[in-house]
Amino acid sequence: MFADQSMLAFNSLEDFQKFYKSLNLPIPWRITTEEMNQRGDRIKHTPYVNHLRRKFGEKKLFRRNVSVAETVSFIDNYFIMMKVIDSLKRHLPAEIFDRISLYNEYKIAFSKNRRIDFILEYEKTILLVEFRLSSKFPNVSSVWHRKESELLIYKELLKNYLPSDYNVILYAFIAMPEYNYGNKIFKQIKYNNENADYFARYIKRFLTKMK
Repeated sequence: MFADQSMLAFNSLEDFQKFYKSLNLPIPWRITTEEMNQRGDRIKHTPYVNHLRRKFGEKKLFRRNVSVAETVSFIDNYFIMMKVIDSLKRHLPAEIFDRISLYNEYKIAFSKNRRIDFILEYEKTILLVEFRLSSKFPNVSSVWHRKESELLIYKELLKNYLPSDYNVILYAFIAMPEYNYGNKIFKQIKYNNENADYFARYIKRFLTKMK
């Protein structure tokens, strides 16, 4: 149902993990405090950026091509989602974990090109996920509320054409930069890791209905 309108579609979370590894990103991937344009400028000619920009254009879902800065955001989101999936593996039995599908950059029909970062699907429940970076802890709450408001709008738009027996749930993940001028920000790495585990437990409880 969602694959045709998504930049990327994966039948399982393991397939997404394989895709992430196939990008051959720098290890570790560094979410830094720099502006997206600055980060994008340093990597704009790399094979993984070119690959993602081609993938975005192949579906012909959008009127314009994706910017290099946006591809940096994509990779940041993938990096955080990998943390979530690694944690989810510890929380779910394999037979449940293997039945979760994932869709990336889903274009909502008749929405003037609105896109959802990720959709996770399990049976007849879908989870809409939006990511956002916040550089300062005091901003996390306000940024979260803005993203939650966007998700509520996306949910209403999807209800125009989703089957009536589908359940739609939402999650806004506010991540933080993990490096500043090459130095680890340990407090913010800890924050991201803890929130990835919290999100994994949310998925277990509300997407798969496991206690």
